[in-house]
Amino acid sequence: MAAFGGCSELQDWRSTQRADTLEAYESFVLRHPQSQYVPVAQRRAVALIEQRDWLIATESDTAADYRAFIDTHPKGRWTREAQVRLQNFLATPGVLGPAAIEPVLLDPAEGPLAVLPEDLAQTTLAESAPVTHRIQLGAYTSREKALDAWREARTRHVELQGLVSQVIVGSNGPVYIYRLQASVVSEEWAREVCRMLVATSQSCVYVPPGR
Repeated sequence: MAAFGGCSELQDWRSTQRADTLEAYESFVLRHPQSQYVPVAQRRAVALIEQRDWLIATESDTAADYRAFIDTHPKGRWTREAQVRLQNFLATPGVLGPAAIEPVLLDPAEGPLAVLPEDLAQTTLAESAPVTHRIQLGAYTSREKALDAWREARTRHVELQGLVSQVIVGSNGPVYIYRLQASVVSEEWAREVCRMLVATSQSCVYVPPGR
């Protein structure tokens, strides 16, 4: 009988692994609470729960859901990325309301960083790292063309929804160049955004601090 019970447990475990679902692992633990496979089943169940919650957060793509994910999984596999995305949302003027985000036109002498409204900076960025990394989506011959490019890019690419955009004026002799850029909270996330954009044929290059 003992041998039969052990065989049944092993068969159940193999079936559970083939199914590889949260329900299958929870069911196995209920049927075999003393099994040697219970710790493995529990760890896999935790991983599947985090995977489910991350999918929910990325599909909704809101600051509230990224914050909820971080609170639920403070040391999870995707927690760092959730923190980066949340910081991008919090660093974006108008993220707490319905107003559309427009690029900020900067004179070359003013430097590359946009200034946030004082009340937003105090309420949402008190504990956030300063935004010093940027990505560049293109260079244009006029401010209007850069603005149009930003609107089109934000519509096509969800990766840009939480970023602060800027139009930076430069010159090539007598010709002015309008560079469309966006601020990102870390080099890691800036390069990841560019990787995703380039994969869809959208021009994107990483601009390090001080450039």
